[in-house]
Amino acid sequence: MHLLGFLLLSSDRTRLPRCARRGFLPLLMMACFVVAGPALRAGDEPSNAVPEKAPKDFRQLYLFRFEFDNDAFLGNDNAFTDGTSFQLHSPLDDTWGPGYAKWIGRVPGLGDDGRGGRIVRWAWAVSQGIVTPDDVSIEEPQPDDAPWAGTLGVSVSWSAYDNQRLAALQLFAGCMGPCSGAESVQKFVHEDLGFGTPPEGWDNQLVNQALGNVNYEYRYKLLAAAADQYFNPGHFAQDVSVGGQVGLGNMETFVRGQIEYRFGWGLPMGFAKTPDPPGYGIIGDPIYVDPVAPLPSEARAWRTYFTIMGRLSYITYSAPAEGGETVNGGDQPAIRPYPDRSHLLFGVHLSRVPFAVHVTYSRYFQNDQTLGESSADWVNLSFEYRF
Repeated sequence: MHLLGFLLLSSDRTRLPRCARRGFLPLLMMACFVVAGPALRAGDEPSNAVPEKAPKDFRQLYLFRFEFDNDAFLGNDNAFTDGTSFQLHSPLDDTWGPGYAKWIGRVPGLGDDGRGGRIVRWAWAVSQGIVTPDDVSIEEPQPDDAPWAGTLGVSVSWSAYDNQRLAALQLFAGCMGPCSGAESVQKFVHEDLGFGTPPEGWDNQLVNQALGNVNYEYRYKLLAAAADQYFNPGHFAQDVSVGGQVGLGNMETFVRGQIEYRFGWGLPMGFAKTPDPPGYGIIGDPIYVDPVAPLPSEARAWRTYFTIMGRLSYITYSAPAEGGETVNGGDQPAIRPYPDRSHLLFGVHLSRVPFAVHVTYSRYFQNDQTLGESSADWVNLSFEYRF
């Protein structure tokens, strides 16, 4: 039940063995990244072999990211049941190009400081999200649970940051309803691939609606490690940052405050990666390296580090939670109060250029049964490749 299903709809529809589990697809993606890596050469090279070029400075590489959000890893399949996105992030540029400098560079916090200092990035993403009630086998409306809803959209973001501060701006455009293709994708994964209970209630999904959102965030580091402690896998480093984000639009309108703690071995400079579904948050790759200094010698070593982030949100509008008319002519009640006002994110990160894997658990705290029997918790898997 993810966007990857679109790429499979026209392929051989042979049913996979029922013993397969929903965790198979993320593991398969991880295996593909490993297999696709450069093969190691065996034996000595011929004496007349051309010397290999030094690895390209990873600051000059683009980054491709595949993100898979799913609550199946927690043993349920409800509320925010799935999110998938394909992302492309720019190299770590020293300054904005002439076109961006005239307008993005004038947004508060998004200047590039000229030569050296902050780096600037842009990123694109196409994403899909799926929301369902707790029991997807029920054909009748479930007014006391999460709605049947799907979203599909395109995002573009710009960010400017160093190891002390970060600012980012994002534009999101998309739709909610049958236009998202969520019904076809979930039925393909659950029915054709046999990875879940056949969903029977999609006639109760919310009708088509155009979506648009503008998001802005700012983060500031309160405590930072010494510069020589970062990127070094032989040293333990830690830092603490605070920040806030605002979103305005009919995807979600909110004000959010957060505090983040990063720690580990080989901790990179910059800020925590947040796996928010586009529209609800901002896509980014906030790893910082001085754009004019020599590349740290340990930059291509294995790194293992962790992130903990706590958030509080004041929400005034969230598209799936607003309810409304359904495709079969019914009416889905609004969800009040909003269910995702406070939550904790715990992330585990493993990377070695050009690959990286991130696993993040998102835990929501609810003191009331706003989603009936459903749980808003989910797990994010992110796979990255720089090229």
